[in-house]
Amino acid sequence: MVALTRIRRVTIPRGLVRAVDEHVAAEHPREAGGFLACERRGGRLHATEHVPLPNEAATPERRFVATVDERAPPEPRICYHSHTSASTPSGLTDLDRRKIPERYALVVFAPHGTPHSYRLFQRGLLRWQELPVGRDGTDPGEWHSLPRLS
Repeated sequence: MVALTRIRRVTIPRGLVRAVDEHVAAEHPREAGGFLACERRGGRLHATEHVPLPNEAATPERRFVATVDERAPPEPRICYHSHTSASTPSGLTDLDRRKIPERYALVVFAPHGTPHSYRLFQRGLLRWQELPVGRDGTDPGEWHSLPRLS
């Protein structure tokens, strides 16, 4: 049996960060969301594709709800959604913690339509834990954290 290395960080290429940003901005003031397909590279996940989903929530300005169907990429994947209200924290809310069934969740804080913070969480045995999320730099091996608010 081969033991898998624990995921220590996630890399989202610049073009996919831009695609998520554009989706969040286009949907504002409604919350936006979807998936990032990923591949595992040692101790990190590397996002490879952006899959936006429509928001089916009864109150889309306050919540993101989507049907996970054949559009969702296979595991490993990251579920992302935006928080669009200045009164909504930049991290997981209590409702997020209870309702997100995925192993990885990216919260994009965009109270005015422009993302200000990216926080990635991994579901653990007892609680969610935050993981570093960033993008590759222009030089090989270079990595930059995405902006993060507490």
